[in-house]
Parts: sequence; structure tokens; C-alpha cells
Amino acid sequence: YEKCMDLNVAQSTVGNLVEQLLKTRNFLLGMYGVAPDPKWTGSITSPAGAAGAVAPASPEEIKWSAKIHECLAKKAARSMTKGEITFNTTAADETNKTFVSTLSAPTVLTAEYSSEGPCVSKNAAQHSAAMVAMKAEFAEVYAQLVAACASASRGQKRKGSPDAAPAGPPEGKSALSHSVQMLLGRPVTKEDMVYVTVQVEGAGNQSTVSLPTYDGGKSYQGPVAPSKKEAEMAAAKLACAQLRNVVVVLEEEHKAKKAKKNAEAIVKMKKMHEDRKAAAATAS
Repeated sequence: YEKCMDLNVAQSTVGNLVEQLLKTRNFLLGMYGVAPDPKWTGSITSPAGAAGAVAPASPEEIKWSAKIHECLAKKAARSMTKGEITFNTTAADETNKTFVSTLSAPTVLTAEYSSEGPCVSKNAAQHSAAMVAMKAEFAEVYAQLVAACASASRGQKRKGSPDAAPAGPPEGKSALSHSVQMLLGRPVTKEDMVYVTVQVEGAGNQSTVSLPTYDGGKSYQGPVAPSKKEAEMAAAKLACAQLRNVVVVLEEEHKAKKAKKNAEAIVKMKKMHEDRKAAAATAS
């Protein structure tokens, strides 16, 4: 209360405090079977349907776990009770660096839903599973959220480039680094790309990028540019363009391998989940 009334505390901090209070209140209401006001089941600073609320720029930014809770509460006309919605999240492999998750809610969902593939964190895996559930159980709401993301993305303009055209094939030094990684099949080191820039009298700078560890040491000389940085970027752009046909094939192969690995991880995760359910049923 003291922080909320302290005029030196930032408005965003006050909003977060009030939001936490409302969430606790809604939880307590749910314990007594009272549905919270749907207008305030989202953010206190951006209530549902509020004008000016900023939509996420991509579906990945949507908090799908929160959305599935909201939709299920609305469907059941009550708050979800503790344990009614569960996520079974496990490591996708022995490295424990990626995770998969299965969302279960037998009383309100028609099926269990698994994440689309291994994710970099447990939280991301749960959001992925919730997104799959939203798409299957609440297709209309899902479509509206994705459409809002598309509209927000179209409305955003890249900093420093108000009228930027749609992105074409990757180019530049970072893109060349990605291309070389695809070509070598391993992370790139500084020895894999060497830039040599010389001054052209009365014209500017000209850079040549060499790839000593690829195909006997390929080199690509870019056009003359005003500065050393621009000359290196021009050489990298030229190299990317000439390597593009080979890199595209390698990227497709990489995507196929990744998709296969993701599918295998999901099958493994589902089997683990089924084995645990079977073991629990046997134990009881």
C-alpha cells in the first residue's frame, strides 16, 4: 500500500503491484467458485479489449500458457483450480539443454497436447504446448491472436529505416558467418574468414574476404566503398551471393535433420509420459 501511494515510485511498478494483488484476489475467488471479472484477467495496465493495448509482434511473444488458462476459465465459467491444468516437462535428451512438455487438463481439454519440438527452456516448452492446445481447442481465438501479431508486425518500422523493404536473401558479415558455418558443418572461428582491405587512391577502400578452410581457400573481392567497414560488408555480400545456391541446399538438409530430431524427441517424451502413467496406475 505504501509503495502504491508513494509518488516517487514509477507508474509501471505500481501497476505490477496492483496486478499481483488482483491475481491473488482472483485466485482466492476461484477457490470459492466465484469467476473473476474477465475484463481484468489480463494485465492491469492493459485490460482485455482496452484501446491502445500493444499486441505482440510475433506469435512467439504471446504468453500462451496464460491465454490457455484464460480461455479454459471462460469456457468453464470459473477459475481453474490448482492441479487442474498440468504441464509434464522433461529434458528432450541426455544433455538437459532442451526440453519438451505435455499439457494435460482432463476436466476441460479434449486431449493432451505436446510442444511442437524441443525448446531452449522449460518455460518455452510449456508455452509451445499451450500454443498447440490453443490452436486445437480455441481455433478462433488462436487465429485472432496470430492475426493481431501480423498487424502489429506490419505496423512496426525498423529503426533507422522507416520504409524498409521486405528482407531478401541474407547478406553481410553475419550472414557470411552463417553461410560458412553451414559449409563447414561446425561453428566458425576467426581463422575461417579473413578480411584484407586496401585503400584505392582517389576512390575509397576495397576489401577481399578469404575462406582459407573452405574448398581450398576461396576469395571474394568486393567493390570499392567509402569506408573500410562498408568495403568489408560489400565483400561479404558478394561472397554470400555467390555461395547462396550451395548454402540453401545445406540449410534445407539442416532443417530436415532438425525436424527429424525434434520428432524423435517428441516420440521419446510421449513414451516416457505413457510409461509413467502406466507405472502410476500399476502402483495404485
